[in-house]
Amino acid sequence: MVAPAGTFQAAQRLFENGHIAEAQRRLTEFVLIEPQNAEAWNLLGVIEFQKSNFADAVKLFRKAVRINDRSAKFLTNLGSAWNGQGDTREAADCFERAIEFDLHCVEARTYLGILRLQQGRLDEAEAALQAALIDAPKVVLARLNLGNLFREQGHFDQAAEQYEFALASDPDYAEALLNLGVVRSEQGRFADAVPHLRRAAALRPRVATIHLDLATALRQIGDHAGAVQSYQRALSFQARSFDGWMGLGQSNANLERWADAVSSFKNAVALQPDSAEAHNQLGNALQSSGQTQEGEGHLAVAKMLAPKSRA
Repeated sequence: MVAPAGTFQAAQRLFENGHIAEAQRRLTEFVLIEPQNAEAWNLLGVIEFQKSNFADAVKLFRKAVRINDRSAKFLTNLGSAWNGQGDTREAADCFERAIEFDLHCVEARTYLGILRLQQGRLDEAEAALQAALIDAPKVVLARLNLGNLFREQGHFDQAAEQYEFALASDPDYAEALLNLGVVRSEQGRFADAVPHLRRAAALRPRVATIHLDLATALRQIGDHAGAVQSYQRALSFQARSFDGWMGLGQSNANLERWADAVSSFKNAVALQPDSAEAHNQLGNALQSSGQTQEGEGHLAVAKMLAPKSRA
């Protein structure tokens, strides 16, 4: 039985236009008729990969590789699926095989670089990422991770340069904006960090850690009212953040909003009752709000816990 002409192309167009379920249905029917069509198996694998069904994706990509074991694209996709499953050895093997068959496979070099970076094999990671960028200087994922590598090595200016290169290609690349903001904060350049973190927060408004990083930078430049707003946004998504409640309390204390500071520090104490710093801050806020006796109690607890926290 021969498949109708254009069946695969029609399914591919459906996939590209976002009609994923219908594309998958047609592809599943198509491979029953044409089981040697590697592109169809590969596209089925891509669909499962995008749904984070990594085990199923591995099976489908392996079918494509069995048909064409010299395809860098199929091997790279299989490596990505193995990596999604947590099998880094199989993933690295696939990426390396992809590069063997296509020295200019930017995706394989980039993903291998990221994998080696995660493993702490920094020299290998840098070699892979730099090789990817020689062929494709505007690949933002490679730029981002090369920046991450430099940041891990403590080369903050080099890291920032890579994030800026990524942003030159994609000004709305939230991860690069966030990492550039964090690097500037780590350098003590909080005023430079703020605009990058603001933009990242606008692009990823439901990510609590971005709002926390922004709040910390705002507090460092003395914008305590802005910090309060950012801490509150972070806590609306991650209510059990000890650092969030402590930061909110400190910002409110700087604004002499003692009732709000007390409430924040009480939440921090509830989350970490063994924190000497939380009890100390709560005690001081209580005393500043006129609740002297209760404040003294928390300061006494802080003094008792302090040696334990230093141990």
